[in-house]
Amino acid sequence: MEIRQIKYFLAVVDSGSVSRAAGRLFVAQSALSKQISDLETDLDVQLLHRTRSGVFPTESGKVFYEYGKAILKQIGDAREAVHFSSEAIVGNVVVGVPQSASVALALPLINAVQVRLPNVSLHINEELTGNLLEQLWQGRVDLAVFTSNIQLQGFTFKPIAQEDFYLVKPAKGKKTGSCEAGDVSLEEALSGSLMLSGLQHSHCIRSIIEETVSKQGLQMPALFAEINSVHILKIAVEAGQGNTIMPLALVQQEVMQGRLKAKRINPAQISRTLGICMSNNIPATNAKQAVAALITRLVGELSESGKWPSLRTHDLIDDAP
Repeated sequence: MEIRQIKYFLAVVDSGSVSRAAGRLFVAQSALSKQISDLETDLDVQLLHRTRSGVFPTESGKVFYEYGKAILKQIGDAREAVHFSSEAIVGNVVVGVPQSASVALALPLINAVQVRLPNVSLHINEELTGNLLEQLWQGRVDLAVFTSNIQLQGFTFKPIAQEDFYLVKPAKGKKTGSCEAGDVSLEEALSGSLMLSGLQHSHCIRSIIEETVSKQGLQMPALFAEINSVHILKIAVEAGQGNTIMPLALVQQEVMQGRLKAKRINPAQISRTLGICMSNNIPATNAKQAVAALITRLVGELSESGKWPSLRTHDLIDDAP
């Protein structure tokens, strides 16, 4: 297998046509077709379906496409690493952030990297946690913000913060613009009509709730609805369809506008640990380490300033450079 064969294959899939890919790569169409054919022979699988209207990947081709992108990314990282001094902080870094954390973290991270790490090109992937897990395994994501309930062999998880959960209800005309005082018990939060994301799509919220309820000897109620969209879930709560449970950062704007009301669930009963997950097998470049350290420091700053509400960091964060 040759690097150019991987490049050619990715170009063909992205173009949807051998002729268009050949034009983009400035190679003869016959030469490109031969390289793809040689790659299929080497792998002993068919990678592409060839039709009169174009080409598209087979199931094996879809798998190889994802690994091919990861391979080329790591080759690019290696090239950058050997062309700069051992102290230089330069290169591309792909950070995976689940939706439940991206609302509070994504924009501040983009701004912080521009100011503090000007020679780093940052890419942020907001995905469902299940998709991020796959991308992390494949090497397409350099580091990801996950929760401690996700165990990955061959990866290091560094805790950076503890986050509380809130019971979110419709405001019902009560335009307070702030969270309700005091805490509600987990048992109370589970009562009434409850809507959550589907278990198969939510490693960071739903599964933590399920695991905590089980450990405390409680019973999960029958859910009024399962909604795999934070946006739709908030709309449904605001419309009075039921309540939900989530970190405050996801509903802070609606609470401040008086559209929803939120009350913290007793943190001694339920919370989640956020951390940075990185592979032990893929070398961590200076740029990756610098971005990881920046995320750690940034999370502390957002917590102290109140811009990421319900976050607690003083017991978990080490001194970041």
